[in-house]
This record gives sequence, C-alpha cells and structure tokens, in this order.
Amino acid sequence: MSEPLWSRSAADLLPDLRSGVLKAETLMQAVLDQVASRNGPVNAFAHVDAEGALAAARRADRDLADGRTPGPLHGIPFSVKDLLAVEGMPLEYASEAFAGEVSGEDALAVSRLRRAGALVFAKSTTPEFGHKVLTDSPRQGVSRNPWNPALSCGGSSGGAAIAAAMGFGPLHVSTDGAGSGRIPASCCGIVGLKPTWSAVPHETTTDLFGSLTCIGQMGRTVGDVTMMFNAMKGPDPRDPWSHGGSFEPVVLPEDPLAALRGLRLRYVPTTVNRWVDPDIEAAVGAAVDRLLAAGAEQVAMPDDLAIDTGSALVLMRAYQHARFGSLLDEFGSRMDGTARLGLTPQPETQTYARLAAATRARTDIFRDVERLFDGADIFITPTVAYPALPVGQAADEPLVVNGTSHGLLRDAWYPYTIPYNASGHPAISIPCGLSSGGVPIGLQIAGRWHDEARLLAVAAALEALQPWAGRWAPLAGKGQAS
Repeated sequence: MSEPLWSRSAADLLPDLRSGVLKAETLMQAVLDQVASRNGPVNAFAHVDAEGALAAARRADRDLADGRTPGPLHGIPFSVKDLLAVEGMPLEYASEAFAGEVSGEDALAVSRLRRAGALVFAKSTTPEFGHKVLTDSPRQGVSRNPWNPALSCGGSSGGAAIAAAMGFGPLHVSTDGAGSGRIPASCCGIVGLKPTWSAVPHETTTDLFGSLTCIGQMGRTVGDVTMMFNAMKGPDPRDPWSHGGSFEPVVLPEDPLAALRGLRLRYVPTTVNRWVDPDIEAAVGAAVDRLLAAGAEQVAMPDDLAIDTGSALVLMRAYQHARFGSLLDEFGSRMDGTARLGLTPQPETQTYARLAAATRARTDIFRDVERLFDGADIFITPTVAYPALPVGQAADEPLVVNGTSHGLLRDAWYPYTIPYNASGHPAISIPCGLSSGGVPIGLQIAGRWHDEARLLAVAAALEALQPWAGRWAPLAGKGQAS
C-alpha cells in the first residue's frame, strides 16, 4: 500500500513534483484534506487559505507544463507562524488588537520560500504576541498536543509543531525568542532549528539590534529542515546581523555517520535547573551513548560555568513592551493575562538600572556560551526538563510534577533553550524517544555561530542511529505510533 501523500517528506515528494509525475494541486489537496479531517482536536492553524493555495498550485503545474525550470522546493506546501507577514493573509499576532489585519507583502523569509517554488497555505497558531512557551490565546483558542490532546504542544511556535507532527504539509516557518521553536518541536516529536542570529534575515522586526528572536524551520525530518533552511538563508541589506551569513547551501553527508568521526561533544542533563525527569535523562543519555559508540568523543565541561537566563527575560519584556505596550489601554482587558502582565511595567524590577545590567549581561552570556565550544564542537542537553505539560498549565505558575514544585517554568522546564537567543548561537531540537507516558522527548544540540551544517549533520546521524520518521502522532491518523 502506497504512503498517503500528506505523510511523505519533502525530499521524497520533490522528484515526483519536479518531473510532473505528481501534480502540485494533487499534493496540496491531499494536505488540505488532512487538515480538514484532523485539525479540529489540535487547532494548529489561525487561518487556512485553501482557495489561494490551490490556485497557486495550479499555476505551479502550468509553469512546469510550459517548460519553466522548477524551483528547488517546487510544489511543496508550507505554513507560516502568525507573527510573520504573508501577503494577502491575516497577521493578527493572536491578538484582538490586530483582528482583521491583512499583510500587504511577504516577510523576506516567506518570499524566499515562494521563490524556491514552495506554496504557502496557512498561518499557524501562537500565543498572543508569541509571549510564552505554551500555545493558547483568547483569539485563537487552545492548541493541543497531537500525541495527547490533554497536554500542551509547547510554544510559542506550537501550531507549526503540531502541523509538522500531523502531516499538515512538510515545511513550517517558526520563530524562536527563548526556545519558541525548539520547545514545541520537543513536545510534538519533530525537528526544530533555531539558526544563528539572522542567518535567515528578520528584517521586519521593529528593533534590529535588541530583538532576541530568530526565524526558524520545522519539519519531520532533518533533510526537510535542511532544504528549508537553504531556501531561506543568506544576507539582506535590511538586516545588519545577516551580513555575516551566507547563501552557500548546507549539504548533508551521504554517510550520515561520517559527521561523528572525531566529533567532540559536551553533554549535561541539567544546567541551572535542579531536576530533570528520569525518562528524559535516560533518553537523552542513551542518544549521547549512540553518538559516542559511533565515533564521537565526550569532553569535560568548563569549570564554574553558570550561564545567566534571567537577563534574557528582562530584554524580551522590554522589547515586547516597546512594540506592543501602547495597546494596553484599549485592548488590555481582552488580552491573555500573562501577555498583559508582561507588557505592564513592574516598577520594582523593571528599571533603567536593571535593563542596563541585562544589556551588559548579554555580552557575558555570549562569552560564556563561547566557552562551551572551547575544545568542543557541539553542546548537548535535553530540550526541556519534562515532557509536554498539561494543557491547562499557566505560564506564570511553577512546574509541578507528582505534587512537587520544581520552580517557575523558565528555570525549571526550559532553561536549556534560553541562552542561545541572547548569544546568537544556533541550536536544534530533534526527537530521541518517548516518555513512559507515550509522548515525545527532544534532545537539543547547540553549536558555534554559523555552524548549522555541523548541527544538521549530527542531527542526521542521530536520525539514522535512531530512526524517528516512521513514528506518527496518534491524532495524525496514520496507524499507531511505533
């Protein structure tokens, strides 16, 4: 029995699409049918443009029939998180303050995917303004984990992670400001890349020098994420940080294990957190053991390394207040409670002195992260300290497991992801197993600036050592998860 079109990877689909054996319209319809039949319980999308997507697919088919050279992503469906502009689609930031707003042009990351031949069909859900690592909002409702709808999908790119796990298209554009792409990737069992600062230009941000957010890539396989990254990367004059980037494509090794020979890795199960779930520690530790058995070498951690995570929160809140704080008077009563709280200045803690200290601390964070790669090529941790949280978890409440509180989420659940947004280093989350409760566990790999090729190659090696692509979230409807 042949695989359903919606379940095939972009890499698998492209030869048939580019040859014309498979019509782009046929593929798009298969993806839209999967969305129509399966999205209800999980709520991956804020907006689906079925009519526009099918029209674009028909144009792509006509162009191919007329002899035009197909792009590297010809006919591949993709979605975009509702924090980024897509021409002709709503851009609402999951907020009543922007209800009905429609973008007049694409963000550059989106236009580059379109130029590569990919076809945008939807905007994925996010918490209001992308302010938290859980995906729910008064405007877009609650997005749920496709492995267990009683659990959260993580956030803030929760809708994109759900979409990848459910077969709602192969490629999904995320954003990541403190782990917002990697955290839901871990919770939903897919691959999520946060590149180096502006390796993919983020020219539409209102503060080019103060933002912590990167535009990222999500998919079910490392190969798909790599192709997506290649189509989106490269400098642009509107983003000064992008000038250190390159259009040179990442090429994965033909032998996935080749990347492990002589690879020096560091690994710790905890950082500033005092506790990690035993299932997660076991799964990530087993994955590290596989890398070591295949040729990698583990090296010791630097002494006295304690990377600051609190200063990143100060910087993020200051940025969000500058961008959205003026909306409080008119729309505050209709905002998510923690979004409203985050936009409201707290005189006791949010002072000029604290902001100045946080800005200075960003330099220290960068230097501390650089120390991780003094004598090592990559740094491995869990992506989060506990598998997917209950869907009713509040962002400002502690992580409580079996009646024991482990502290606020930022320090207890996702301290692993935060430093690389302040330091600019790339990091990727990839699946490495299932918890005893049957939900995914993710492993994070961080690397040097603009060393995405190494991160993706190591991720591909882990994918080969512990194949994941055959596992589907139960709500995707493709048999049982294995």
